[in-house]
Amino acid sequence: MSTDAAANVPSALHWPDGLDEAGFLARYWQRAPLLLPQALPGFRTPLPPEELAGLALEPDTTPRLIRRATDGAYTLEHGPFEERLFETLGARDWSLLVTDVEKHLPELAAWLAPFRVVPDWRLDDLMVSYAPDGASVGAHVDEYDVFLLQASGTRRWSIERDADRADARAHVAEGDIRLLAEFAPTDSWDLEPGDILYLPPGVPHHGVAVGDDCTTWSIGFRAPSAADIVMHVAERIAERLAARLPQSRLRDAGRGRGASGEIDAATVDAVAALWHEAAALDREDLIALSGELLTRSDTPEPLPDGDTLADGADLRVSPFARLAWTGHGERVQLFADGERSSCSRELARRLCDERRLESGTITAFGPGDRAVLRALRERGVLVPDESR
Repeated sequence: MSTDAAANVPSALHWPDGLDEAGFLARYWQRAPLLLPQALPGFRTPLPPEELAGLALEPDTTPRLIRRATDGAYTLEHGPFEERLFETLGARDWSLLVTDVEKHLPELAAWLAPFRVVPDWRLDDLMVSYAPDGASVGAHVDEYDVFLLQASGTRRWSIERDADRADARAHVAEGDIRLLAEFAPTDSWDLEPGDILYLPPGVPHHGVAVGDDCTTWSIGFRAPSAADIVMHVAERIAERLAARLPQSRLRDAGRGRGASGEIDAATVDAVAALWHEAAALDREDLIALSGELLTRSDTPEPLPDGDTLADGADLRVSPFARLAWTGHGERVQLFADGERSSCSRELARRLCDERRLESGTITAFGPGDRAVLRALRERGVLVPDESR
């Protein structure tokens, strides 16, 4: 990879005439697709295909290989892979996708800056894909917002704007990619390096490599589904009941025997009353549940060293950690990988905005903030910053 991978990264996208970030958010975000020609003028990928393939060999990565057979069926394989596999793939009908690239190659994280149009807790990852001439992963839909940046070569993107009909169709396959049994494109573009296609959730799309050396960067934005939110809240309610009211049960004192086997209206009312009592959440409960849910992540492995704030080392937020904060006044609630702490507003903003702390800055924080930093370090949310 180029040593100046993060050099001259623009702070914002180059919007089409008559449009700016505010207009994009008001008119297109989560509403409609948008082509952004030369949104990153002069972009040259710092990650060539051979280095992407090398990343797919690393043991802690989660690459995928999608192949298309002669009968048109697609197959999905999960990595990491062995080098000899790439020698057998041939020149057509396969695609390599590597997720969380900016976490494994932190020097690429700077390229996410132009795409930060919403709070950072919405940003999921940078996925990079490679495909030889004519290859694709099939027509499919995604349930998240995505910016598709053409990094090298050319890819022909087709979309179908009638998402309602697409959602009603049977899928060819379920799993990581929802392939559509039918696809009737309404728009098609050939994207060159620096061009971007924005797609809101649920828009059917199909990308086909045109020529060789085709790599595409997908900057995805996650949002929990209604089912995710309800499940998370229900789990927390159950935990709270088990801790606070371990003996609480459905009660039917004072009622008669009734008809054999009957679940009468009073019993249903009792269940409803128990549910309403358990599910009564105040604002503080909702803040805690929201922060935990929106920052959930695979927790990094704790590092074994001892007093990590007294050794004079600079610290940075782990690339795999998710942070967010909320609150008013000087003390706020900081959420990191689904766990909550109380700290100063200054510390929360530094960690979320800059994602690093110099050793001199660390010693300037008070005992409470230093205790939070030590706990984050022990959990692996903060790691030594060896970039300097």
